[in-house]
Amino acid sequence: MLNADSVTNRYIPGEQAQEIAVAWNGVYPAMRRVLDAVIKAQRGAERCTVNLPRLERARRELGQLDRGTYRGCTRSPAAFSLSGSLSNVREVLEVTSVGTPELGDMYRLAALLADATVQCARRFAAEQEAARTA
Repeated sequence: MLNADSVTNRYIPGEQAQEIAVAWNGVYPAMRRVLDAVIKAQRGAERCTVNLPRLERARRELGQLDRGTYRGCTRSPAAFSLSGSLSNVREVLEVTSVGTPELGDMYRLAALLADATVQCARRFAAEQEAARTA
């Protein structure tokens, strides 16, 4: 279960982190169910209609993000990644049926992650500009 402390960093304020954590915790089980069902169906299919290794990677990384063990690269410390989570949520959205009850919640989470990613980039750029002009 994701908590706001694991999302918060110097570019993501606590209130925004809390909003992401609440949205994540509300929809993560549904994303996991979708991926489990699609992966199981594709493994049993004569011919895959999706990129199965990519979906398996997304399922693994979403689990790591949820547990707080995600690493952007092998040498980085475990941390929540906005870009990693957004990328994997997009993978789920690609294979989610329109009739899935939690689809709107998945899109809301994707929007929160996208907004936070843009805001972090802006804060980082402003910090870099301030350091350069100082």
